[in-house]
Amino acid sequence: MSNHVLFGGLRRNLDDHLERVLRVAVDGDAGMALAVMRQDVPGIVAALRALAEGHRADENGYCEKCRSGPFWRRVAAPCRMLLDVHLAVTVAATARKCSGPQSHRLRSSS
Repeated sequence: MSNHVLFGGLRRNLDDHLERVLRVAVDGDAGMALAVMRQDVPGIVAALRALAEGHRADENGYCEKCRSGPFWRRVAAPCRMLLDVHLAVTVAATARKCSGPQSHRLRSSS
């Protein structure tokens, strides 16, 4: 089995699992959502922490994971990966808060 095939299978499994978790969280009843939250959220949080841990700044302010290569190609922290994860988490949280016109004090004109 080549690395490409293995990586593709792992990626599909992860994508499928995250899609199921998201579907239950958004469309499932309260009991099912709570069960999924208790089962899956600790693992998702641990995965995000592990990912972020590898992308911390070194003593010179460069991302430890993204700093490979010559000095002119080093990436200052926070790197693109950390910014992307932060943006995704922030956008998801904002989308949950902004669920309707009441949250923006918009009123229908009548």
